[in-house]
Amino acid sequence: MDETAARPTPAARAPTRRWWSGLFWKCLLSMLTACWISTILLSLLGVYLLRRELRDDMAPPALETSMRRELAQLGPMPDLAAVSPAQCQALLQGLLVRVVGMDTPKWMYSHSFAGGAADGRIAIRYRDRDGRVCLYPERPSAPLARALEQAGQDVAADGVAAARTLDRDGDWVSVAALPLAGAPGASLGVGQHAADTTATFLRMSSGESGDMVWLAFYLLVISAMASVAVATLLTRRIGHAEQVADSWAAGGLDARIHDRGRDEFGGLAHRFDRMADALGEVIQVRQQLAVSEERNRLARDLHDTAKQRSFALGLQLSVLDHLNGRDGEAGRDPRQGALIKAALGLTGQLQRDLADVIQRFTAPTVAEQGLRKALEDTFSHLLGGSGIEWRLLLDGVAERGVGAHHQHAGQLLLIATEAASNSLRHSGARRIEVVLNSADERYGWTIQDDGCGFAVNEHESTGMGLGNMRMRARTLPGGRFRIASSASGTVVTVSFTLPAPQGESA
Repeated sequence: MDETAARPTPAARAPTRRWWSGLFWKCLLSMLTACWISTILLSLLGVYLLRRELRDDMAPPALETSMRRELAQLGPMPDLAAVSPAQCQALLQGLLVRVVGMDTPKWMYSHSFAGGAADGRIAIRYRDRDGRVCLYPERPSAPLARALEQAGQDVAADGVAAARTLDRDGDWVSVAALPLAGAPGASLGVGQHAADTTATFLRMSSGESGDMVWLAFYLLVISAMASVAVATLLTRRIGHAEQVADSWAAGGLDARIHDRGRDEFGGLAHRFDRMADALGEVIQVRQQLAVSEERNRLARDLHDTAKQRSFALGLQLSVLDHLNGRDGEAGRDPRQGALIKAALGLTGQLQRDLADVIQRFTAPTVAEQGLRKALEDTFSHLLGGSGIEWRLLLDGVAERGVGAHHQHAGQLLLIATEAASNSLRHSGARRIEVVLNSADERYGWTIQDDGCGFAVNEHESTGMGLGNMRMRARTLPGGRFRIASSASGTVVTVSFTLPAPQGESA
């Protein structure tokens, strides 16, 4: 044998699965990433919308109106030469809180993200008539400090309210300054400096309050819980599908996924179940075709070998018998003649038996033609030319019920064929009748002839046909076999149980 001949390719093995490549971890990381990105984007959008609202509330006209209101309630501003810087800053701090509204819920929950006096984003500047300046906080942001200085200079020069705004690359500054009544040259200015949306968000997230840390912790916990719930549910369904697929690979095509989900995975599992059903039907048909082909092959082999040799043997025995009697009765040995006659009889019986076996092998199967058609073809070939009348009485409901189970119908066909062959060879019958009926889930199969009958007890131990029929009857669900024979004929009865046909009342 050529050792270099191609060897069969082994079955493909599933790739080794690492723990980090599992669907659970992929789902967990994907959901965590999606939650982080979506939260950051939503936060940026929220900051952007709040900044637009802040611009309206902190625009120069709104600041000017608020300062006039608070100054009317406060009265004249003190002389900076008569108060200490700490007292001036305390006064300005209280005035800033009232002007901007930092003590209101709206500011605390909506506008505090933009920054306050602590980081130099909000400032108030008081300049007396002698040019002395009091500023709170002491170090506002550079753009805000410049805008307050310029607005104060404009008020000192013109004696009227002045406003300054700066909007460049998202960096927004709004300042309003008022001249103070009763103190020419003195002014009071208030301003807000809000950076762009991203800078504001980063400053808010990295502040001393630790907002980003708590946000990250919240996202981690919530995303992990959601991911575990979703991934566990999904991986459990996939694991069940994998077990069923392994069962299919091992040959157990009866297993089904039976996923009741109405999502895409449930639809996929349903299609896999349908594929398994179709594959099982294809395999069953192929097995039935293989059995049919094997039976036909055996029939051809028997016809071309054993049957032809039995005919040749019969011819040789006939020639021998002729040669033995050619010299007349005087030269013929009686014992040889008797042996030749017996051999001829056995040869004829062998030929008939072979013809019967070949006919059975070539008989059509129920899966190919159905029970009624297979019976008609079998009886036509078996009883053709014998003068025996035969009739099939098959109840429609019972026939459909049996037709749904090809393997059981095949056993009934073989039992009927064996009974008809026995009637043909031994009983001298003139009529054979086959009856199929049902009552609920119980079925009856009867083959009856009008032959001379036989002694059942004598043939139970010696007759192979009766044993075969009994064995086939016992392979049926709840199968029972009974045979009764008398001078008026023989009745073979098989009873069994099958589920009620769909669409038929019980």
